Amino acid sequence: MVATDNAIFRSAEARPDSWRQAELVELDHTLRSAIMSTRAEANRPVMIASAQRGDQYTAVALGGQVDRRAVHALTAHLRGLLDAGTSHLVIDLSHVKGFGRGLPNLLGRVEARTVAYGGVFELTGLTPRILYAMDDDPLARVFALYRAAFDEASPHELAWASVRCPEGLDEVAEPRTPARHRSIIDMGTRGAV
Repeated sequence: MVATDNAIFRSAEARPDSWRQAELVELDHTLRSAIMSTRAEANRPVMIASAQRGDQYTAVALGGQVDRRAVHALTAHLRGLLDAGTSHLVIDLSHVKGFGRGLPNLLGRVEARTVAYGGVFELTGLTPRILYAMDDDPLARVFALYRAAFDEASPHELAWASVRCPEGLDEVAEPRTPARHRSIIDMGTRGAV
C-alpha cells in the first residue's frame, strides 16, 4: 500500500469514542449489506458490490481475482461513489482471492482523495494474504488499531476488529521486524498475491 501522511486508517483514529461506537454499528450494517450482495454473485470471477446508508456511509465489497481489468472497473465504481459525495468509505477485501500491485495503488489513491476532502477511509476483511502485501507503514497502523481495539475492549471495537482482520494477525509478521524481512525474502517479491 502507498504510505503517505494520510495513510490507510489514519483518518479513522482521531474520533471521539461515543461517535465511533455509534458509527461502528451503522457501518457494520452497511458492510453486511454489501457483503451479502457479493455472496449472491459468488460464481463471477470478480465481484464489486456496494451498499450505501444515508448520504454518507458507503461500503464496497470486493471479491475474486482482482486483475488489471478488475482494477479499472473498481476505479470507475469508486470514482462514481466519491463524485456522488461519499464521505465515509469502507472497502471489504475478505473475498479477494488474489491481486496485483494495481489494487494497493488504487486504494492508496482513493484514500488520499477521500481524506483530502475531509472523509474517512477504512479497509476490512484484511486476510493474511492482503496484509502481507501491504507496505510497512499501513501495516503498522493495522497492528496499532487491532491492539487498541483489544486494549479498549468495548464490544463494538472488538467486533469491528474481527471484521477488520477476520483471521487475526497471528500469521502476519509485524512490520520492521526480522520476521517480516525474512517472510519477504522467503516469499520472493511482494508483487502479485
